[in-house]
Amino acid sequence: MKPPNLLNHQPLIYRSDQHHLPHGEIHKAAKKIIRKLTGAGYQAYLVGGAVRDLLLGLHPKDFDIATNATPEDVKKVFKGQCRLIGRRFRLAHIYMGSQVYEIATFRGSDSGDRVLKKGRIIRDNVYGTIEQDAIRRDFSCNALYYDIDKREVLDFVGGVDDLERGELKLIGEADQRFTEDPVRMLRAIRFEAKLGLTLPTEMAHQITAHRHLLHQVPIARLFDETVKMFHCGNMTEAYQKLNDLDLFKILFPNAVSHLNNPSWNSLLLHAFSNTDERLKKGLSVTPVFLTACVLWPACIDIYEKLRHQGKPPHDSLHHAASQVLSQQQKSLMIPRAIQNGVRQMWILQLRFKKMFGKGVYATLHHPRFRAGYDFLLLRSEVDAQLKNQAEFWTQIQNMPPEAIKSLIYGKRKKRRINYQLSVHEQ
Repeated sequence: MKPPNLLNHQPLIYRSDQHHLPHGEIHKAAKKIIRKLTGAGYQAYLVGGAVRDLLLGLHPKDFDIATNATPEDVKKVFKGQCRLIGRRFRLAHIYMGSQVYEIATFRGSDSGDRVLKKGRIIRDNVYGTIEQDAIRRDFSCNALYYDIDKREVLDFVGGVDDLERGELKLIGEADQRFTEDPVRMLRAIRFEAKLGLTLPTEMAHQITAHRHLLHQVPIARLFDETVKMFHCGNMTEAYQKLNDLDLFKILFPNAVSHLNNPSWNSLLLHAFSNTDERLKKGLSVTPVFLTACVLWPACIDIYEKLRHQGKPPHDSLHHAASQVLSQQQKSLMIPRAIQNGVRQMWILQLRFKKMFGKGVYATLHHPRFRAGYDFLLLRSEVDAQLKNQAEFWTQIQNMPPEAIKSLIYGKRKKRRINYQLSVHEQ
């Protein structure tokens, strides 16, 4: 359905007694930035995900701001605190303490400096009004503006009603909007999973029909969006939707065939569920962990083939890791630091097999021990043969230093581990 012509329409305005947005949860720094912009004579509003999440009773971490000030204007107002970034979309970043606040200039509807390639936006630094900016946004729930002084929500596209109905609405024609920016398809799935909004059947069909366009997106940007999906707080549901709409195989083509194996699929579901739980508890998460989990089945398949050919374990695993990560780079540009973390997690799975001698102490103090150990626990849930390893590395973490030292340097260190542990417990 085409959106109504909103350019000449006044927004629906929701007062504080109508929207109940918790004003106190907005970062003081975000308020300070907005007031400094308005004090300099510009319009400035809290916009997008922060407004949406606050209306839904969620707790946003990022507070983005939209203004009619150009990036250069913003830099003049915030001398020494501002950095301009981006070529595709020119943005201003304001640094306050340890936080970075993103300031976007209202996007316009004229052609201007907009560059398209086969319908996809390559560069878009066309500035306009708040009304134009609203209909340029992707989903109605992301096109809400909050006036921090009047404490009013400005709604140009019916986003508040859509939130109340629990519906995810695309602004404009799906064919055009997904062609302009294919990443919107991944965002739709993430928002459905994260926010509990319903993805309309017609939009799901359009995503399936346009999924091939994701191959045109820069692979570094695809990885960034994948990480946001990993950490959306409900990746278990998002994973199911990605599979239903045939998108997961675009992100991880070499992993999909292995995930037909019930054990590997169960491993991944456990990994997603555990990460979702950590996020709900406010614990830290890293993209290294889930990346390692997703790619592990493909890695272990190559590893086992090399072992059958007589290659040593560590050589086999290093070779398998290099091959899998190299192949994956064709679909997602995984940063080198994350690749290194994945390798270390995988190598630890070999080191966990050695449960005696000096190697035990070195393994316990490995910088990736915790992530590797958590991965071992996941593996043991789908492979009973790993239970003894999982129990050993669980128990040794709770042993006093002198007991661990005795275990490492004791004369009987090569005896069966169950016997050694029972000695220390006595």
